[in-house]
Amino acid sequence: MKFKLVEDYTYWWPVTVDLPDPDKPGKVVKQSFTIQFKPISGDESAALIKEIQALPPEERLARQHEELLRSSKDWRDVTDENGEQVPFTEAALKACLQHSWFSRGLYKAYAQSLTPDEARRGN
Repeated sequence: MKFKLVEDYTYWWPVTVDLPDPDKPGKVVKQSFTIQFKPISGDESAALIKEIQALPPEERLARQHEELLRSSKDWRDVTDENGEQVPFTEAALKACLQHSWFSRGLYKAYAQSLTPDEARRGN
């Protein structure tokens, strides 16, 4: 396949989240969904990091997921406790990111999507 240079590259990527198993203490349950990423540029990422690092600690914490919030555009296979599809919104994503198991899974997926060779090797 020839390399196609596009201004805004958007793609779907699998995410696996390891949640505490509610029925087996000390065990985890793997759940998965697919997210659509549109990564920000390297320059924008560097500027964002610099901007956040210049903030007071409490404000830094409030913006810790900023790059993921800007890069995540949609999701599939996210349902509520009744099995109903949960529409993608920034508010829904922010709420999910409050759970460490969710944010860990999403950060890992985002990093793997930016370096797909690492994902293929299973790292």
